Amino acid sequence: RALAPGLPDPRLAVDCTRLTAVSLLAFGLAGYCSAALRAHRRFLAPAAIYVAYNAGIIAAMFLLGGAWGVRSAAVGVAVGGCLMVLVQLPSLWRQLASRTAPEPAVAGPAAEERPMRLALIAAVLLFALCRQSQVLVERFLASSLPAGAISHLNYAQKVAQIPMTLSLMVCTVTFPVVARALADGDTERARTRVERDLVLASCVVLSGMSAVVACAPQMIELLFQRGAFTAADTAATAGVMRVYALGLLGQTLVGALVRCYFSAGRPRWYPVGVMAAGI
Repeated sequence: RALAPGLPDPRLAVDCTRLTAVSLLAFGLAGYCSAALRAHRRFLAPAAIYVAYNAGIIAAMFLLGGAWGVRSAAVGVAVGGCLMVLVQLPSLWRQLASRTAPEPAVAGPAAEERPMRLALIAAVLLFALCRQSQVLVERFLASSLPAGAISHLNYAQKVAQIPMTLSLMVCTVTFPVVARALADGDTERARTRVERDLVLASCVVLSGMSAVVACAPQMIELLFQRGAFTAADTAATAGVMRVYALGLLGQTLVGALVRCYFSAGRPRWYPVGVMAAGI
């Protein structure tokens, strides 16, 4: 009721929220496994998690859709979250089993390390909270609009973000290089790598943004216009998608740069302030 006060009957949304809440632990574990594997330059298993995730959703909807309706998709999210973890476990286990004994840690003032780590975690969590709050604000405002507005926002956002996702894949692969350079104090190497990533990611996302703006109605019609999704829904979703596309470059640059701020191992509050201002 607090997040979507305009919904006439929130019971379905409540049921779906409870079902998807089961996946929170799985998402956290999947993210941890992905980070560990990428840090060791293992990218195949982390890339496969979204295939497993979508396979879980599709399977649940196929098996339970007739009886549970849209709730089957929420069940699929929970199942897909578990599959995201399972698909990475073999690779992570092999990586851990092949590790040699670590060298003794360099002695240091533990009293200084702990506050810094907690501050860094707080900065990352607040940044993530502010970034996700943008979606919550949109859904909150759209809940009082005519039926279908939230769906239009959701479809438009998912499709419009594809160019950004593709462009950030470059940064995902090169991020271990940047993190290692910053850990070694080689800021020049890190800066050079980040500048190259920004140029390449910008070229990719601008090309995708042009395609989205030019062909938004055709994309939505091809992907969704069937059944209850009418031509009017296509027009509304395409209009929203074009608006989203205008912010793709900024979102891409934020996604690429924020990793550099946090990978230095020190709390940086500038990204949090920027995201709060954006909201």
